[in-house]
Amino acid sequence: MLLVSSVSFAQLKKVEVTKVEEIGKAQQFGAPLEAEITKKGNVYTVSYRDSQFKTLNEYREFSFEDVDNTFSDLYATVEEGFKTMPAEAIMLELPNHFIWLKFEKYMGFPVLSISSSTDKSQTAIIFKSNQIAKKQVEKLFGKKK
Repeated sequence: MLLVSSVSFAQLKKVEVTKVEEIGKAQQFGAPLEAEITKKGNVYTVSYRDSQFKTLNEYREFSFEDVDNTFSDLYATVEEGFKTMPAEAIMLELPNHFIWLKFEKYMGFPVLSISSSTDKSQTAIIFKSNQIAKKQVEKLFGKKK
């Protein structure tokens, strides 16, 4: 009996829980959440509402480790995109995802659409966010409250 009880406790392992930190959200008053960035340990996760669905709140996400200031580089790329407003989407590669940042003007104001896929080919399934205004993008990256 002693042997059985010691074996059952040997299978029990205490797991350390890392708290998820909210970096920012992009959301208009009363509207569904458009995008959110969270951080757990050294891993950032970007979640965004898939624009494919107009009546459902379906969310997609991609994650990356903050190696060599990846998060700061991503924000710097977004800032530069708002300044230069490139005609073509900026394509970025992460270890498990490809991301496209598309900058446009909507009603005279700059907006950003984020697309992501696990494959860089245009034939792959690509999930796309709704357009997010520059001020909301700054809140999303935790630059303004």
